[in-house]
Amino acid sequence: MKEASPIKIALSTFEYDRNLIGGAGVYALELSRWLQKLCELTVFSCGVYQSPPDAFAASWYGTGAANVRYHRLPAFLRSHGIAAFFYYALSQKVPAGNDVFLVNDLSQGLAVHSDIPIVQILHHLPSSDLDKSPTSTRWRVAIRTQAALEKRAMKRAQAIICQSRDTMENAAARYPEHAAKFRVIPNGVDVYRFAPAKGSAESTDSEAPLLLCVARGLEIRKGLSYLIEAFAAVQRVSAAELVIVGKDSQGLRGQLLAQARALGVADLITLIDSVSQRDLISLYQRATMTVVPSVLEGFSRPALESMACGSPVVGSAVGAIPELLDENSGVLIPPGDARSLASAITDLLQDTKKAKRLGIAARERAVACFSWDTVAKRVLSVCEQTVSG
Repeated sequence: MKEASPIKIALSTFEYDRNLIGGAGVYALELSRWLQKLCELTVFSCGVYQSPPDAFAASWYGTGAANVRYHRLPAFLRSHGIAAFFYYALSQKVPAGNDVFLVNDLSQGLAVHSDIPIVQILHHLPSSDLDKSPTSTRWRVAIRTQAALEKRAMKRAQAIICQSRDTMENAAARYPEHAAKFRVIPNGVDVYRFAPAKGSAESTDSEAPLLLCVARGLEIRKGLSYLIEAFAAVQRVSAAELVIVGKDSQGLRGQLLAQARALGVADLITLIDSVSQRDLISLYQRATMTVVPSVLEGFSRPALESMACGSPVVGSAVGAIPELLDENSGVLIPPGDARSLASAITDLLQDTKKAKRLGIAARERAVACFSWDTVAKRVLSVCEQTVSG
């Protein structure tokens, strides 16, 4: 009996660039790297950014899929914005011969492409931001535009992959007529690259416990002020050091340092703008725990990367974080609650056996539920089911 030919997938993504990669871009790059082992894959992407290479992002993940076709924007549009997105969306065409169109952005709300089944990947629901206080006219226009594209994308897709149950529930509430299309498939992590150190030794008595927070960007929504407040409270009970990794994307660095000085813990906090992937993995491996104090979060890749490295996570119960952690692999605290955060951190610092147990369970959960091996196969299965009808 002749073996069936592998499915041909066209993966389209606006944010997949050699220089600078956001969360959706990291997802596309990593998914393509694993998916190409399972099917015939072509990635259609767009070189969007003019920024110089960012060691904190693009250099970590290699080149992704070998078969990437870049759509080069005109120079005057080569910046991350609505104009660039519209140009990309309106001009992209997926060649005939593919079996399914896997879309990692909202461009298919506008795109001209072959009449093939569409599987939409939904990282976040832009329309959920409509009720938040707008900061500018530009912001309001951008969100309303994305919400309009979102509505059209939901209608055109035959299947919709949501990154979390939280996203799916929000989408189903807003678009009940499309509820049957939704599938929850989480983000993934390379559990071979992000892994506990081999033959790692226990920390020496002279080495203070390390609290690690990887915020990607120093943003208000990351809850860093609550973390510094909690860290100061922890110091009154248990000695530790705190490392925060993230670019000063909102100009908060000075404010955070001033807060740390006022609380008397500035000498115990290190702010790192960016690190290589190797150094980041070393930090995860060394960390007594990783803290994710966000007040608003989508998925939280740092929490997942930390779990894969065997570091327990203390995280806010927002976004997908409650879906990443269970009671055996981490600790959930209310968002914006510095007292609860300090209590959870202190508990793990004082109960090293519990911290170690949570770290081991976190690694096991990451491998079982979130490895790219598993995630890519689940995405492929949705594509195959969509093609077969």
